[in-house]
Amino acid sequence: MSSFKKLDTAASHLFRESALPALIRFVEIPCKSSDFDPEWEAHGLLLESCRLAAAWAARHFPQAHFEVLEQAGRTPALFFDIAATDATKPDVFFYGHFDKQPEAQGWSEGRAPFCPTLEGNALYGRGCADDGYAFYSAVTALKALDEAGIGRGRAMGLIETDEESGSADIAHWLTRVADRVRNCRLAVVLDSTAGDYERLWATMSFRGCINMTLRVKVLEHAVHSGTASGIVPDSFMIARQLLSRLEDPATGRIADTRLNVTIDPRQLEKLRRSAQLLGASVLQEFPWAPGVQPRTADVAQAVVDRSFTPQLAVLGADGLPDIARAGRVMRPETALALSLRTPPGLDVQKAGEALREILTSQPPYNARVSLELTGIGPGWCAKTDNEEFYRTLDAVSQDVFGADAGYVFDGASIPILDLMNSFMPQAQFLVTGVLGPHSNAHGPDEMLRLDYCEKLIQATARIVAAV
Repeated sequence: MSSFKKLDTAASHLFRESALPALIRFVEIPCKSSDFDPEWEAHGLLLESCRLAAAWAARHFPQAHFEVLEQAGRTPALFFDIAATDATKPDVFFYGHFDKQPEAQGWSEGRAPFCPTLEGNALYGRGCADDGYAFYSAVTALKALDEAGIGRGRAMGLIETDEESGSADIAHWLTRVADRVRNCRLAVVLDSTAGDYERLWATMSFRGCINMTLRVKVLEHAVHSGTASGIVPDSFMIARQLLSRLEDPATGRIADTRLNVTIDPRQLEKLRRSAQLLGASVLQEFPWAPGVQPRTADVAQAVVDRSFTPQLAVLGADGLPDIARAGRVMRPETALALSLRTPPGLDVQKAGEALREILTSQPPYNARVSLELTGIGPGWCAKTDNEEFYRTLDAVSQDVFGADAGYVFDGASIPILDLMNSFMPQAQFLVTGVLGPHSNAHGPDEMLRLDYCEKLIQATARIVAAV
């Protein structure tokens, strides 16, 4: 029996007999993220999830270091440090999170967020796929390597409990373990998407995000629209004009060069490959209203636009009453909550300065206009110059799945990747995960495909061995 066959056998057995029961127990814990449980510290559920995982892992690696990091007022985290079995291999780092989204409505009959349900090849329950599997999969991959006699480097990891609320404490915990993780050459982030369940998927980029509130004021209080309209400029009209400076109202394009980047040709090549693999599913995955068409029917262009072009969304408004309560008055002001997804690689601090200039300088009719930047997070791009690493991903994907690896260019934002990169500047990042079709993270019927998770463990172990 070859080493990899031993590895696969060990990984399958460990996953089904040990990791899966532990993961099922984890699903039962309502360890909601701090944004959704203001009494999280008193309830102690985030801490319980860390302690449960540490106790489970210590049974597999009794000589290793599993430390639950605690400090009053900070969400806990689990740090682990497992000695190398081959001192010539470089250090490896793993990331995941234990905190969960709230329950959500609409779970199918027989399923519930904190009552794990096994149905055939799927596990249903809150946190199984986002992101409880990550720690249990990482430890399983490392143990399977050891049982197969395949050497690996020192393995470390940080599993936080505040990701769903913005990871406010991860910089604190990373600083605490910085000396240990600084020399890691591979960082495996198990908290991402999969385009399908037929191959290994690696996420190549995330967009940045700038959240802001645009406020336009024209009056001190509301007045009769019959006497004021035609003389007083409408605050919404002015807001529309200001947004048109930023975004073409006909196409949605944002042309300002300060908000755009040039795409690395190597990224563009992988992006086109991703578009070919995903096909029309890129356009069909949304709950379209009847007859509505996407902004482009070109799949490759749609992937580019979702990944590397700035996109504006109006998230909410103040100053606009519900229709049933709307009187015939000229409103004094309009405030819009805006979100700008920025291309990976863009300097978001400078982009924020550009937005302030675009939206507030020389306002029409000298209206009182302000822009408050309420949240700024940078985008992230994987290193593309290590061609050997990507050949390894293809080879591993072929060996485990029978198909070349796929690449995800995610339109979402995970600012902590840029932060993690600063703590491990030499590391090649592998950002991957199990969030494929129908996984329903954050929604009802959250689901983990067990066969895919098992193969992802086998693939991760091979990559760790190949570094």
